Formats: sequence, structure tokens, C-alpha cells
Amino acid sequence: MEKETIRQLRGLNALIAEAVDAGVVRTQKIHRSIAGYPYAALTSLPPLAAPVRAVEVVETTISGTVYWSVRLVARVSGAAVSRVLEHLDAREP
Repeated sequence: MEKETIRQLRGLNALIAEAVDAGVVRTQKIHRSIAGYPYAALTSLPPLAAPVRAVEVVETTISGTVYWSVRLVARVSGAAVSRVLEHLDAREP
């Protein structure tokens, strides 16, 4: 593979990594914003406040873990692509 092609692929890999990370972060913020509305409404009812807060903590923890996992997998994938490109670059005369 030509050096210029490898350079372009490295750039593409970096752009994809940035786009995925930014997209996941933004999606998580939007999700938290939207999910907050029903929790706020339901916690205003005294008999429901404690159970709703507990559900909110669980939901926030689970969704936060999912978003973190997506970002982690994207980073690991990007690192793997980088390693492959390094290997290809080393083989190029």
C-alpha cells in the first residue's frame, strides 16, 4: 500500500474516532435531558418520589455504562486500525 494512502487512512481513522466520540457524547447529553422530564414530574408526587429517584439512578447508571462502552469500543477499534496501518506502513519500501 502506498505511503500516501496509508497517511489518508490514518486521517480517516482519526476523523471517524472523533465523530463517533462526539456523537456519543452529544447523544448521551440529549438522552439525559429528555429522560429528566418524566423523572422530574414523577418526583414531584410525594408517594412516588423515592422509588422514582431509585429508578432514575439505576437508569442513569445503565445508560451511562452503555455510552461509555460504545466510546471504549470505538477507541479500541481505532487503535486496532492504527496498528494495522503501522504494520502496513512498515512493510512499504
